[in-house]
Amino acid sequence: MLDLDSSIFVVIAIVWILMIVLDKIYYKPVGTIIDEREGKIAGETARIDEMTKDIEKKTAQIENILREAKKESTKIKEELIQKGEQVREEVVNETRDKSKEVFTEKMKELEEEITAARETLEKEVPVYSKKMKEIFI
Repeated sequence: MLDLDSSIFVVIAIVWILMIVLDKIYYKPVGTIIDEREGKIAGETARIDEMTKDIEKKTAQIENILREAKKESTKIKEELIQKGEQVREEVVNETRDKSKEVFTEKMKELEEEITAARETLEKEVPVYSKKMKEIFI
C-alpha cells in the first residue's frame, strides 16, 4: 500500500501556503480588476442603451415634426392654389368685362363710321349715277 510519512504533511502545508499567497497576490487583484472592468462595461452598456432610447425618442419626435410640417405645407399649398384660382378667375372676369366694353365701344365707332360712309355715299350717289349715265349713254 501507500506509505505515508510526514513529508506529505509538509507538501500539503506548502501547497496550502502557496494557495493563500497566490490568492492574496494574484487571484484577488485580478478578480478585482475583472470586477471593475465588468462594472465599467455594464455601466457603459447601460449608458449606451439609455442614449439609444434617447436617440430613438428624439428621432420619433423629429419624424412627427416632419410629418406635421409636410401636412402644414400641403395645406398651405392647397390654400395658395385656391387663392391663385380665385385671383385668376377675377382677372379673367375683369378682362372679359373690359374686352366687352372695348368691343362695344369699337362696335359703336364702327356703326358711326358705317353711318357716316352711308351718308357720304348717299350724297355722292346722284353724282356717280350721273357719271355712269354719261359713260353708258
